[in-house]
Order: sequence, then structure tokens, then C-alpha cells
Amino acid sequence: MMNKEFLPDFMTIIGIAVAALFVVFGVYILSSHQMDNVPKEFRTIFGVVVIGYGVFRSVIIYQKSKQRRNSDEDY
Repeated sequence: MMNKEFLPDFMTIIGIAVAALFVVFGVYILSSHQMDNVPKEFRTIFGVVVIGYGVFRSVIIYQKSKQRRNSDEDY
């Protein structure tokens, strides 16, 4: 059974995993030979955007986690 203190940590782990999957998917788009039928310019733009979104999500998750830890220390 999960308690309320464990849930934010669990959601942080899930968020980091999802952000990592976005980065991995972006690298896959850029480097996969299965995507050769898609124009190279589109693949490059889309892959970089997906990687950028994964990095953006990881920064947001880190900031929220840090803010939550700081607010927990205040009490």
C-alpha cells in the first residue's frame, strides 16, 4: 500500500522515465534506418524537437522535485 509521502517520489521517477523515453525516441528518429522513407530534413527537425522536449521535461521535473524537497525541509 502506498502512503502519501511515497507518491510524489513515485511520480518523479515516472516523470524521469517518460522524459528519458522521449530522448531515446528522438535519438531513434535521428539514427534509425527504418525511417529512411521519411525526408531527412523532417526527420532531423522532428528528432531534435522530441529530444528538446525530453530535456525540457526533465528540467521541469528536477525543478519541481527540488522545490518540493526545499518546502519539506522548511517544516
